[in-house]
Amino acid sequence: MRRHTQPSGQNLSGRFASAYSCILLLGLMACVFVITLKSLPAQGQEQAQDSTGSSDKNAFLILQTNLQPPYQQLQNGILRGYSIAVLNCAFDRIGVGYGIAIAPRQRNREMVRNGQADGFFLARISSFMDEYAEPTLPLALEKWVWISAAGQQGSFASSPTPDSLLSVGAILGSNEAEWLAEQGYQEIAKAPSINSLISQVLAGRVEYALVDKQTFEAARDSMGNHEDQFNVQFERYAPLVVYIGREYTRLNPGLIASLNTALGACETLPMQLEDWERDLITRQQLPAIRAMAANAELVGAVRSAMGGAQIQPHAIVEIDREWRQGSEGGIASPKATEILENPLSDILRAFQESDADNIAEIFVFDTNGAVIGMNRLTTDFDQSDEQKFEVAISHDPDISQIADIYFDGSTRAFLSQVTVPIINPETGDVIAAMTVGLDVSGALRPDS
Repeated sequence: MRRHTQPSGQNLSGRFASAYSCILLLGLMACVFVITLKSLPAQGQEQAQDSTGSSDKNAFLILQTNLQPPYQQLQNGILRGYSIAVLNCAFDRIGVGYGIAIAPRQRNREMVRNGQADGFFLARISSFMDEYAEPTLPLALEKWVWISAAGQQGSFASSPTPDSLLSVGAILGSNEAEWLAEQGYQEIAKAPSINSLISQVLAGRVEYALVDKQTFEAARDSMGNHEDQFNVQFERYAPLVVYIGREYTRLNPGLIASLNTALGACETLPMQLEDWERDLITRQQLPAIRAMAANAELVGAVRSAMGGAQIQPHAIVEIDREWRQGSEGGIASPKATEILENPLSDILRAFQESDADNIAEIFVFDTNGAVIGMNRLTTDFDQSDEQKFEVAISHDPDISQIADIYFDGSTRAFLSQVTVPIINPETGDVIAAMTVGLDVSGALRPDS
């Protein structure tokens, strides 16, 4: 599919003119206008009609964005970066053309809200945005951290709270600044750029600044500063999504679903746990998960669930196929419904509800990989093709597995799956495995 960059001086009409109006900002703040057009051949236009459930004349869309290194930045006048590559991949897969216009973040949101643009990225998931737009699955994942000068008085035993007297800062118009305001932080210092914010922290004018870790590290290094000059404290993970305006989704009702399916097939950045995060889960969460797996009532329910006839491998394949088809639409297949209603699933739901801030999901699978209990519908029935299955077939009662982070669209949460064996207390044999999906935003906070 061909792409080209529209010269900024060329006349545009209709929605292109609305996007181009971003240069008319108050004051001296400049708006870089680069609109990338993805043109569609006739075959692609037919694909667009099939994918979105509407005519191709409505399918083309204008997306607003802002410069946000290292996710997206201008290189020789062309917008490049990880998020752009993922977006291009997804739109290529569904055969829909789109254009990109660059403006400050606040302006972008207003254009979507007022119907002057069809969508906006990179945006955090926000109940305010939900009122007039619908989010896709994430293009990227931000890790928000508090930074302060290393020589500053005080401790990072806990993050600054809205009612503390500590001064906090963020980049003007950023996702972090919005979130701070929503949480009730008062008098937020808003710097025009990440470099300016870092300088204010080092000068002591801002005691704590909330920033994306990757963005901070890239700017810190480019400024010639050293990591030893800063304290860094994790706050939360934040998904970066595309918000599509509800007027556009009304005309093209199938686009979000098609785009989400395509995003799932496009390359994504690895969301690896850092060493301190893995260590924190091992020390603070793993003992409680092991104790849960050894609970006498749970073990008894597992043995009862496995007491019937074993499902044959060919049947597992067919059950898994039907299960997946249903789960994509949030519908439980007959087998999934049966499992959701068994005593083991009741126990798992009680465990999850007792620690809902940290645990988003919990399920058990047997030594064939078949799910036999779950607190909520899982995406698939057969776990034998996943790395966690090794825990179920291991003869080591002390084995455990802590997986890297993934985004769970049904809960809008970032999870790390922790899998441990379930042991028959009479023989010491591994009879099944239990997977707990930890919500990393809660479970990895220092005070969790």
